[in-house]
Amino acid sequence: MNVTAKNHDEVSALLTVTLEKKDYANEVEKRLQKYAKSAKVPGFRKGKVPLSLVKRQYEAGIAFEEINKKVSTALNDYVKENNIKLMGQPIPRPTENLDHNAEQLSVSFEIGFEPQLSIDISKYKAPFYRVRPSDKEVDQSVRNMQRRFADKQVVETIHDESHVEAEVTLTSMHNEEKGHVHLPKNIEVSKEQKEAFKLLKAGKVGEVIKFSAEVLGKNQELAKELGISWEEVAHMKKDESVEVRIKEIYVLKLHEVNQELFDKVYGEGIVKSEEELKEKIKVELEDYFKFNSEAYFFNKILEDIIAEQEVKLPEEFLAKWLLSSNENVKTEEEAKEILEKEKEQLKYQIIEGKLIDDHKISIDYVEVMEQAKVAVKNQLVMYGMHNLSDEEIEKYAVEMLKQEEQVRKISSDVKRNKLKAMVLKHAEREYKEVSHEDFLEILKK
Repeated sequence: MNVTAKNHDEVSALLTVTLEKKDYANEVEKRLQKYAKSAKVPGFRKGKVPLSLVKRQYEAGIAFEEINKKVSTALNDYVKENNIKLMGQPIPRPTENLDHNAEQLSVSFEIGFEPQLSIDISKYKAPFYRVRPSDKEVDQSVRNMQRRFADKQVVETIHDESHVEAEVTLTSMHNEEKGHVHLPKNIEVSKEQKEAFKLLKAGKVGEVIKFSAEVLGKNQELAKELGISWEEVAHMKKDESVEVRIKEIYVLKLHEVNQELFDKVYGEGIVKSEEELKEKIKVELEDYFKFNSEAYFFNKILEDIIAEQEVKLPEEFLAKWLLSSNENVKTEEEAKEILEKEKEQLKYQIIEGKLIDDHKISIDYVEVMEQAKVAVKNQLVMYGMHNLSDEEIEKYAVEMLKQEEQVRKISSDVKRNKLKAMVLKHAEREYKEVSHEDFLEILKK
């Protein structure tokens, strides 16, 4: 058994697997003999079927199964031994009159593979922004904490500081007795939801505001604030109307900035004064901003690598592979169009894979679990839960990792974080100090 390669260029080749009959003959013979012992053939007792009859009926099928096994193994071994990074899957060349009884036979495959690259991370540099949190941002964080633990006070009328809980339903205008077409949706509205707040501002508890579905078609922002997706709006019938029933109106009495608030946010005794609170918030904001600065630096370095590196793709092969493997792709032109759209992403994946391989980046379950805990903590912080125990966080993380999609996502995050750490270690940083506001403007560019 032998595999030879004939390169078309630096990213595609023809692999030919050559088998001698002796490479598979013994396996074929063993399977035929085993089958003869158990075969049920009319006119013969079990185990007494002549081997010649079994061969006549089954030898060709069994031989081609064994040939396929040998070819597949040889192909995979060659790819692995020569460290070939395949793109797509090998495409077999049509073979006419393949004779399993021949002393020698050959099967050929077209392959496409990633180009050889050399990337020296230390040669690349990019801006690394040190983002300073402002007093205004620190004060806003304090206010957010006050709002999170505010007391709710029910009121009768709506004013600028009010929050409104309402129920939104879609109903038939011509036959309301048939009931609602869609289940009610509960929403909360404040002045931040400008369009919905304007709609409800003159209302009172128990009042129902009713209007035709066509109104939403002209006001996408109102639809969004009422919890109705643009897709739902598009599918509404002309005889449908929207009803918004005001369930409750309340204002929030902000929590005082005192020890009770400190303990609710961070746990008992962790923070003991407003000055300590603001200092802790400042550190948290700096850590958050640093995370974003690192992400910006990492992405900028990768962008520069992609722009500089000439990443040749096996375009002709990939077009053939798409055409042969995807039943929805009917023509070569369609395949080329798809490939054109995916080019940049393919180049990015090749460069990312090269960096991962060169720097021997790998992940294990412990790292995936730790990343899951981070994801859980971040989600809980969004809901104002800062002081859960390690045991509770791990419990949530274990549940998260029972979902296959979450495992894939978190594993990808771990690998990307390790890749980012490698880039941060080796690439050159050009430090610049900016405000958070200026940094946000930089991110928009």
